[in-house]
Amino acid sequence: MSLADPVPPEALQVFVFAAPHPRAALNAIDDALARTTGELASLRLKPVGRIVEATLTLRGLDPDAARVAADRLATQVGVQALRLEHLRSRP
Repeated sequence: MSLADPVPPEALQVFVFAAPHPRAALNAIDDALARTTGELASLRLKPVGRIVEATLTLRGLDPDAARVAADRLATQVGVQALRLEHLRSRP
């Protein structure tokens, strides 16, 4: 995708990561949202044993911008095992 190509409105970027507690997950999400042009599509925090699984879905990011956001998110204190998925929803 080049800079001239618009990001399809149905394109979703899903970031899934683990954190030791909800506050660490929320701090990482707050930083990610402050530094991206993506629109928040959904957010879910789910306790899993002694950790929290966070799922952050953004709309309006091209794959390169999503990778930059994932790299930044992965460096946040407490963020573990980050996975990025590029999805297209049905229009």
